[in-house]
Amino acid sequence: MLDTEAASAAEGVLMSNIRLISSNDEVDTIRTFVFETDDATWQPGQYRTYTISGIEDDEDARRHYFTIASAPSEDVIHISTRVTDSPFKRALQKLQPGDTVEVGAVEGDFTIDTDEPVVFVAAGIGVTPFRSMIVERTMTSQPLPFHLVYYGRDDSFAFKELFDATAARHDEFTVDYVVGEHVSAESILAHAPEAKTRTVYISGPEPMIDAVGPELEKAGVTIKQDWFPGYTDQTY
Repeated sequence: MLDTEAASAAEGVLMSNIRLISSNDEVDTIRTFVFETDDATWQPGQYRTYTISGIEDDEDARRHYFTIASAPSEDVIHISTRVTDSPFKRALQKLQPGDTVEVGAVEGDFTIDTDEPVVFVAAGIGVTPFRSMIVERTMTSQPLPFHLVYYGRDDSFAFKELFDATAARHDEFTVDYVVGEHVSAESILAHAPEAKTRTVYISGPEPMIDAVGPELEKAGVTIKQDWFPGYTDQTY
């Protein structure tokens, strides 16, 4: 989602308000919040800041970064997140249809601009940018030469029905669900040996990406990385 430099660059950007339409549980503790769009445009894989007023006096507690989980062609903005007991997540869960949140500019370069086969590696909630990419390409009739390797702490995988339906309709798209296995370069290459000759897009908790990214590069793999701050190997 972002690194420290990107977070600093996002300071002071122009803000607007978007209105909540609905929310729904995906699986287990993952919930999706659906908002009306504003005038912003985005590419699948990008993120924004979201601010909810009335949360303590700490600006950092009122603001959170989320990848836009919806595709641009869906004409709504999805936040899909693992529900926790943080002040921001509690306030997010209390929002009712019609309530608004403040959003910042669209940021990030974790986007895809090729029709070449690639490998997607998602760890838990790190799957959200891939949902956006896959749905957008499906809705706009673009090729889907992707192999998604989706790691989960248990067998509760968000968007599983969507991914399975996509794989059933598109022979070039495949998905593997990996339950309870440590995310490592060795594991990724075991599940997707073609990663040695393809670009790997990897998204998940910041400490996990910081560890696995150098492992993959050492193995000669070309990577693009997306960091989700606030998650660990135990909470993703």
